Amino acid sequence: MRISSRIGHNNLITSSLVPFQNCLEKSLSIACEKTLENLFQQAENASSNQQETQLFEQYNALKKNQSHIINVLGDITKSMPDSITEQISLSNDEISLSLVEDEELEISLAFTQLESVLDIRFSNYLYALEKRLKILFASRNITKANMPFGVTSICWIYSQTLEALEANILTKVSIIEILKKELNKNLHTLYDIIDKKFVDAGILPNIKKKVAKSHASKNKRITQAHGDSHGINQQQDQPSIHQANSPTVNTSNVFQGTQGESGGLSGSTNSSELVKSIFDLMNQSRVPSNQGNQASNIDNSMMDQVLNNLSKVTSVAAGGTEIDKLKEMILDDVKNETGIYYPTLTPQQQNSFDVMGMFYEQVKADNSIDGNILSSLNAINIPLIRTSITDEQFFNNPSHPARQYLEKLIYAAQKWHGTSVVKKLHQFSSSVASEYNGTPQSFDMANEDLESYLRLTERRAKKAEEKWVNAAKGKEKLNLSRHKVEEVVENVAKNAVPEFVQNVIKYVIQDSLTLSLLRHGEDSEQWHKNINASTTIAKMANPQLIKELTPKQKIESLHHLDQTMDELGFSENDRSRTLNNIKECANAATAGTLTKDIKLSEVATINKNKTNAKKAGSVKLEELRDLTEAEKAELTKIRLMPYGTLFDFIINQQRQKIRRKLSWFSPVSNKALFVTLLGSKPYEKSLNAIAIDIARKNIIVVKKEKKKYFDSVLKTIFKKLQTITSPSAS
Repeated sequence: MRISSRIGHNNLITSSLVPFQNCLEKSLSIACEKTLENLFQQAENASSNQQETQLFEQYNALKKNQSHIINVLGDITKSMPDSITEQISLSNDEISLSLVEDEELEISLAFTQLESVLDIRFSNYLYALEKRLKILFASRNITKANMPFGVTSICWIYSQTLEALEANILTKVSIIEILKKELNKNLHTLYDIIDKKFVDAGILPNIKKKVAKSHASKNKRITQAHGDSHGINQQQDQPSIHQANSPTVNTSNVFQGTQGESGGLSGSTNSSELVKSIFDLMNQSRVPSNQGNQASNIDNSMMDQVLNNLSKVTSVAAGGTEIDKLKEMILDDVKNETGIYYPTLTPQQQNSFDVMGMFYEQVKADNSIDGNILSSLNAINIPLIRTSITDEQFFNNPSHPARQYLEKLIYAAQKWHGTSVVKKLHQFSSSVASEYNGTPQSFDMANEDLESYLRLTERRAKKAEEKWVNAAKGKEKLNLSRHKVEEVVENVAKNAVPEFVQNVIKYVIQDSLTLSLLRHGEDSEQWHKNINASTTIAKMANPQLIKELTPKQKIESLHHLDQTMDELGFSENDRSRTLNNIKECANAATAGTLTKDIKLSEVATINKNKTNAKKAGSVKLEELRDLTEAEKAELTKIRLMPYGTLFDFIINQQRQKIRRKLSWFSPVSNKALFVTLLGSKPYEKSLNAIAIDIARKNIIVVKKEKKKYFDSVLKTIFKKLQTITSPSAS
């Protein structure tokens, strides 16, 4: 089969384009319908008539344009392959589709997140599709960023389509968010269809998609590898009698070979061994039940069902006391539903509850963690407990999806401490709680969405920070240029006798010199022209120096001054009066009658009083005295700190804090630039002042956040339990 040079005319691409277009149209149609439902519900529950009117306007506009944008999407989709083909054919360099052109930032960010989520979710399909398209198109320039049917193509088509929609930003963002969910469900089928078309056509039929193995199979392999000796003994399905008088477990040699002289845990200790030892210590310290043989354990399946039922009618906050109350609620519920008079928790269930309670208490007590994260932990409390009880790999395997999600939450609460980001994390946890089905896979999508959001937040913060750093550097460069120019014009202006001519040089030519220095440099022609013009004008107002000038120099300098004033925005009247005043000074200087009190025409913009003198009371403490030895030591440390170091600034007597990031400091002005964690609200402070405040504990250097927080808490729990159960403690 001969392959056409244009992708759009190729039968294989054309046939693949039909299901591709249908999938995109179907997803967009559903997104519009759901957005209409949301707008209608919001309008019905609006808090004011004005809000209700605005929402119904958006509803009617979307309702009216719904069919139109579906048609627009079809036209764009049909032209998409040929437009990409033309770009690839014209250049050997890789090209990328632009998601948005001159769009609002919120829409741009929504599309960026959509692309990121889809790219991760369908990477296995995109891998195979990219390889086949390179063969079909006979070009190495095809990548995931420009190939037809890829996620970038999808986002590009939707961005072009939404430009034709007359709706506000919130409505468009709502459509994009719903599109993300719909595409997650529909693209699997689409890519299977396209993949089959390529296979049937004989294009790399043996290529295998990279299919990620499920967590369930991975967990099964891990369990088999560890064996029963490293796992937590699973409870049998049949109810069993609680062994109240079970023998005490000797844990003195549990960590033999992994503990140092101080009794601490070495870094080689894995989660499985650590959790087993914690559970053994908890079993050892637990008071035996006095209910004897009448007590019956609750099996894990019943426990999971009870927790699932409770999650539908109530919420349980994340905390040690709340966990104890949850246990009582479970026992009461089992007693009422089954008639078992003395239901009890198995040791494994009891241990899981207690460890999660101790973990929550550790989080609450940790000042490095933003307290607003508790709402996110509250939302996923029951799903986490269900996972910890029914899936032993939650404690044993740090790569467990639920553990990864929990780690991401804690890390984000440390990294974005004090910002609105931590509050927004609640929506991800709320989504997990509503969609949790009892399997680890429920956390997979949440992990991807949360990771995508945090990456996007990091990118936005860096862009904002770069803007302020560049502005600070530009300001620094401007100040240096002004300082240099002030020295030059001061030396030139003192040759002029009248104050008016001195002001012309200081306040007019000085500005022009500053611009030429910033734009072109000290060796430029513009710089030298300004210097020569200012020197000539100063000599024209000096009886001794005017004799050195030729008529041509005088005329050229006056013309240059007029042109400069025009560029700087002076009025024609001010320019005319200024030139006439300088001519009068020159005539008087030639006649030998020039004095500094010569009467000249009034020019308000030239005679204005400018001063750089500091106001009373503006002198800073660090400018009045030398630093102490302790402050000098802190100053040295500051100069060695890398950009990105975090500081907590005490802002009032109640010791409230604002966290800022060190973004840049100037070796010339000795000032440091700080921004918030989101890259906003720039704040400047001299290094000396920072050293003084650090010595006084008014500024505190923030420690780096921990990425493996759960493991560190487990080690803390082990040490506490070991202390409690040691012979000396008893």
